[in-house]
Amino acid sequence: MSQRAQVYLKILFAMVMDAGLINVSMYLAMYLRFDVPHIPSVYLTPYQHIAVVFTVASIVLFWTMRIYHRMWQYAGSRDAQVLIAAILGSAVLLGAGLFVAGASHYPRGVYLLYALFAMALVGGWRFLLRSYYDFTWIPRSLNAPRILIVGAGKAGQLVAQELSRHPEVGIAVGFLDDDTLKRGMQIGALRVLGTSSQLRQVVRDERVDQVLFAIPSASGRILRPMVDECRHLDVKVRILPAINKMIGGQVLVSQIRDVQIEDLLQREPAVIDLGGIAGYITGRTVLVTGAGGSIGSELARQVASFAPQSLLLLGLDETSIFEIDREIRVRFPELYVEPIVADLRDAKRLEHVLLKHRPQVVFHAAAHKHVPLMEIQPAEAIHNNVKGLWQLIDMSHRMKVETFVFISTDKAVNPTSVYGATKRIGEILLGLYAQRSKTRFVTVRFGNVLGSRGSVIPIFQQQISQGGPITITHPDMVRYFMTVAEACQLVIEAGAMGSGGETFVLDMGEPIKIIELATNLIRLSGLKPGQDIDIVVTGLRPGEKLFEELLTPEDQTQATKHERIFVHNGQAYDYDAVVPQLEELIDASIRDDQARILYLLQAIVPEYRPMQAVSMVRDKEFTQGGRRRVSRP
Repeated sequence: MSQRAQVYLKILFAMVMDAGLINVSMYLAMYLRFDVPHIPSVYLTPYQHIAVVFTVASIVLFWTMRIYHRMWQYAGSRDAQVLIAAILGSAVLLGAGLFVAGASHYPRGVYLLYALFAMALVGGWRFLLRSYYDFTWIPRSLNAPRILIVGAGKAGQLVAQELSRHPEVGIAVGFLDDDTLKRGMQIGALRVLGTSSQLRQVVRDERVDQVLFAIPSASGRILRPMVDECRHLDVKVRILPAINKMIGGQVLVSQIRDVQIEDLLQREPAVIDLGGIAGYITGRTVLVTGAGGSIGSELARQVASFAPQSLLLLGLDETSIFEIDREIRVRFPELYVEPIVADLRDAKRLEHVLLKHRPQVVFHAAAHKHVPLMEIQPAEAIHNNVKGLWQLIDMSHRMKVETFVFISTDKAVNPTSVYGATKRIGEILLGLYAQRSKTRFVTVRFGNVLGSRGSVIPIFQQQISQGGPITITHPDMVRYFMTVAEACQLVIEAGAMGSGGETFVLDMGEPIKIIELATNLIRLSGLKPGQDIDIVVTGLRPGEKLFEELLTPEDQTQATKHERIFVHNGQAYDYDAVVPQLEELIDASIRDDQARILYLLQAIVPEYRPMQAVSMVRDKEFTQGGRRRVSRP
C-alpha cells in the first residue's frame, strides 16, 4: 500500500470514529438530561430524523477546521483549542438542525451535555493516541546517558517528550529553571530539581552525564558561566537550536547539538522595527551585491522574509550565487529571485544589470576583505573596493535608487591596512554622493562576524581538526565579534533610518581576546589547551592591528531609536577636491604602481598609517619570524 493510501485510510478511520462518538455523545446527553429508562419520543424522534445529516455536517466541519490534518501523537494545547472549537461548532449545528426539524423546545442542557461528552470522547481517543506514542516501550538501557534539562519552558518540555520516545539517546532526570515558582513542581514525568545556581549540586546528586540547554533564546552572558561550570564537572554540554529552526515547531533528537562558540557569544535578541523595515523593502526590487558571501547571503535571507517584489543576487563566484539562489527559492517559493553573475568592475555589464532590473534598494556587501592578501596586491583592492564601488554608487545615483546601504568595517577607523583604507574611501564616497543625490546613501560600520569565510573561527576549527597547533598572531590581540544574523538584522534596520550621508555604527558589545576565543574553541571540542592542542604565537601580519576601533576618540555619536545602533556624522569632504585624487588612485592601480597607491591612500585618508600596528609591537621575537608556544588554562 502506498504512503498516500495509508494517510487516506487513517483519515477515514478517524472520520468513522468521530461519527460514532458524536452520536454516542448525543444519546448519553439525552439519557443523562432526562434521567428516565427511555428517552421520551418527543425528543428522540426529531434527533433520529436529523442524525445522518448532523453527523455528516459535523465531519465536514471537522475537516474544514483541519482536525484530520493534525499529527495527534504530538498534540499540544493549540490542537486541543481547535478541537474544542470544532465540537462547539458541532453543537451549534445540532441546535440548528433540531430547530429546522421543528424541535425548538429541546432543553438547553442537552446541548451542553453533548458538547462535554463529545470533548471527552472525540478528544479523549486522540489524546490516548498521544499517550501511547509518549509511552516508552523500549527497555531503558543502563548505559544511556543521564540528561539534565536546563529550562522548563515550552522548549524544555518538547525535549523531555522527544527523549522519552528515544531512551537510547538518553534518560532525562529532571529540569533546572530559574523560575522559583516551578521549584519542586512536576512537569510531565519530570520534576524541577532546582535553579541554575544549584547546577553543581544537582549534577552530583542525580549522577548527570549530560546537561542540555533548552533555552533557545538564551544569550551568551547566560550560557557562558554554566558551560564553564559543566566543564569543571566534566559533564558534556549540548543545546537546542533556535525555535525558528525547528521543523514544524517540534524538537527532533537529531536537532540537539553540541554548544558552539556562536552560542557563547550570542547576545540578547534585539527588538526590531518590523514596520520601519517593511516600509522600505516590502514590494521593492532589492539588489544584494556579494550575495554569495557570509554577509551577503544572510542579508538575502533576511530581506526575502520581508516580501520584496523581487530579489537580485549579484556576485562573481558562480557557485556561491547558485547555492544561495537555490536556498532562497526553496524557502520563499512565491518570491521572484534573479541570480546574477557579474563583476562590479565591469562598467558595461553593471550598467546593463541596473538598467534591466531597476533596483530600488541596494545592499552593497561585495568586497575584497582579506587583509594580508590585499597588502601584497593593493591594486586589486583598489580595483574592487574603490573602482567597483564608485561605479555602483554613481549608477545608483543616476538611476534614482531609493536607498543604498554600504557595509563598512571597524578596520576603516584609523586604518593600518590597504583594505581598511579602501573601506574608509567607500565611506567618503557615500558621503560625497549623499550631499548631491536624492538617493539615501547610508553606511553601516561593524566589526567581525562569527564564522564568515576566511575569518579566524573557521581557521581555528580546521587547525583543531588537524590536531593543532592553533596559531595566533599576538597574545594581546582583541577583536569585536557579532553573529552574522544579528549583524545583518541591524544592517537592514539601519537602512530604514536617516536621510542620507550618515554612518551607522553597530554596538558590538565587549571586545574579546583572540587567545580566549582559541581556548574556548579547544574546550568546546572536548580537548584541553596546552595538552591536547597547543597555541602558538606567530607575530602580527602586515596591516594587522592589536585592537580595532569603531570610532576615533574625536568622533561624536548620537543614539537612535534602536539601542544597538548609533549614528555618526563624519566630516564633510569637498567633491571637487577628492574626485581627482580618486581618479589618480584608480589610474595608479591600473599601472600597479604600489608606491603611488600608498601615497594617494594617505593623501585621501590622512589617518591611514601603513604598518603602524606592526611597528608598535616590533621586537626580536616577532621580526625574526619566531613562533612562541602559549599555554593558557
